[in-house]
Formats: sequence, structure tokens, C-alpha cells
Amino acid sequence: MGAKNHAIVMPDADKEDTINALIGACYGSTGQRCMAISVAVMVGDAAEWIPEIVEKTRKLSIGAGVNNPDIAPLITKEST
Repeated sequence: MGAKNHAIVMPDADKEDTINALIGACYGSTGQRCMAISVAVMVGDAAEWIPEIVEKTRKLSIGAGVNNPDIAPLITKEST
């Protein structure tokens, strides 16, 4: 699974809080912070949440760093 940060999502977790936390952990700071989640392991019925995670992720705003976008530019081109 690689040497990166992982999240294990159990089916009894609070769905809304968990989805928001996953999105924030994955995309906060444009994914450049050391604690960014790169892998989510969905256990049991939690896998049914994946379409909602995708839908909410698609709604994130992407911008030039002004007007408070959810995802701003990378620091350097080499960061991609």
C-alpha cells in the first residue's frame, strides 16, 4: 500500500463527518501537507459511500489562490 497515510473507514462511523474528514484530509493544503490521506480503505458497507465521496469531491472549487478556492495551485511545477 505504500509508505503514505491511510484511513480505515469502518461502517459504523458517522457517515457525514467521515466523508467531510476524508475530503479535507485528502485535498486540504492542495494535498501537499505531510498528513494528506492518499488511501482510504472502506470496510464492509462503508464502501457504499464511495459515490457520495466522489460527488462531493467533484464539487470542490479549483482556483488561482484568490477568493478562497478549495484547491489552490501547487507551489512549483515540480510538485506535480
